[in-house]
Amino acid sequence: MLPATDGATPSADRFAALDALRRRVAIQSCAVAGERVKARRVLFSLDLPAIDLRTALDNFERAIVEHDDRPVVAARRLRCLAVLDGIVGG
Repeated sequence: MLPATDGATPSADRFAALDALRRRVAIQSCAVAGERVKARRVLFSLDLPAIDLRTALDNFERAIVEHDDRPVVAARRLRCLAVLDGIVGG
């Protein structure tokens, strides 16, 4: 897990973890349980309000698992990326 910090701003380690998560979401084409666990560990270690991101990730992965149309999967992927960018950008 990532170390906790006193402030609400993500540390360099957290930025790196968020960046890695963002890269995985950007190329993700299937739902893999192990990757889901890694993503949740990153989120729970952030000490940031990440409920929107968890919801966006759940919706995105559900769209993949349920074989939704490509536009639906793409829209949900973009939502995840937008929430991640919002966290990183403050």
